[in-house]
Amino acid sequence: MDFNEKSKTWDSEYRVNRAKKISEEIGSYLNNESKGLEFGCGTGLISFGLIDSFKEFMLIDLSEGMINVVNEKIKENSIDNMKTWCGDILNLESDEKYDVIYTSMALHHIENLEETLSKLNNFLNISGKIIIVDLTKDDGSFHDKDFKGHNGFDIGEIKSILRKSGFDVLNDGRVFYSDFKDIEDKKHKYSLFSICGIKKEDCED
Repeated sequence: MDFNEKSKTWDSEYRVNRAKKISEEIGSYLNNESKGLEFGCGTGLISFGLIDSFKEFMLIDLSEGMINVVNEKIKENSIDNMKTWCGDILNLESDEKYDVIYTSMALHHIENLEETLSKLNNFLNISGKIIIVDLTKDDGSFHDKDFKGHNGFDIGEIKSILRKSGFDVLNDGRVFYSDFKDIEDKKHKYSLFSICGIKKEDCED
């Protein structure tokens, strides 16, 4: 999928409504934290839904088109507590630390999950949270035949990868959303889960 091209029409009514549900789910894990980072922010729908949850936001995405849309929204709405960064998270060098990192529908695009989650771990304060929202295990119908990522996840698989990446798992995960996606004139049912991890106190940066 060409996310730079898709960014121009990404904010459909369908995605906006789904993002509201996802923002509410992520918000249910929050507890007055100050600094949040969204990994794989797209056009910022999730973070804008959490606008009152953090004093400072960092929004990161690999797609320049998506980040351009976010920057336009920040300017149009005169938001002064959001920053953006475009690029591969594995190439980001920063001393900034965050209280919460959250990601929605991004990890199934990532090939090396453990390396990526370990990198995100480095940007968290000790006992900081990582909140993941993504697809439950799928037969591959959700994406087109050229998709190279993961066909959703088994929650137990994510729990195992979180532990290997320097996190304690806060909960067992939960499926909180289901809907249908139109695929070749058929409706394909899918669902989303959430899970929260905590950076281990003995995890070295």
